[in-house]
Amino acid sequence: MNHPYSGLLKSLDHLSDYLVQVYVYQELTDHYSAVIIMDQDPEGWLTQLAPLAKYVQKHRLNLPLIINKRFIQYSLDSYPLEFINIISSQSVNLLLKEDLLSELDILPSDVRLQMEREFKSKWLLTRQVLLEGKLTARNLRQTLHLSIGSLIPALKGFFFLARQPYPQTLDDLFEQATLISKIDVNSLNIWLKQSSLELADAERYLSILKKLMEVTETYPIEP
Repeated sequence: MNHPYSGLLKSLDHLSDYLVQVYVYQELTDHYSAVIIMDQDPEGWLTQLAPLAKYVQKHRLNLPLIINKRFIQYSLDSYPLEFINIISSQSVNLLLKEDLLSELDILPSDVRLQMEREFKSKWLLTRQVLLEGKLTARNLRQTLHLSIGSLIPALKGFFFLARQPYPQTLDDLFEQATLISKIDVNSLNIWLKQSSLELADAERYLSILKKLMEVTETYPIEP
């Protein structure tokens, strides 16, 4: 996989004893991100990670997610969707001493709960934006694009719960999520591609979010 983080390991040379896994992945939106997993945080971590910060700023890259083994151990119940999004994306290991990301023990009940929270929070926040009167075409487009983009991990949760292969394109994500959830989410894909949106689109978006949050409230969990 081609990626823009070719110089990432060089910026971490002085931390090689701490590194366990360095992982680069490509989001369905085609943006690249990275995960740096350490055995434990180094002392003076802010100073120690300054070369990394300088590297990503220079090359205008997303700052990697920097975590340690303990964080993974105690965060799978809090952030299961974030981990699912990482491991379900096209990826490459730049460094691999221990493959922690392939050994995640994620519980379906935790995934369902976070999905419900995500859909409800987006529904509430979108309503707030509309009630505040930010209804220009530009604001509507920005609000819906950001909100829909942030829903991708939650939609991937349906694939985890249904034990279905994860999609590798946005088109497949929305088409297959529609089949699994029985809720037509294809409009989300259409809106992501549009340069201008109207109030009626935002109202339809709220309707879809409401259906998603209601279906996840009672979504069946297989043992």
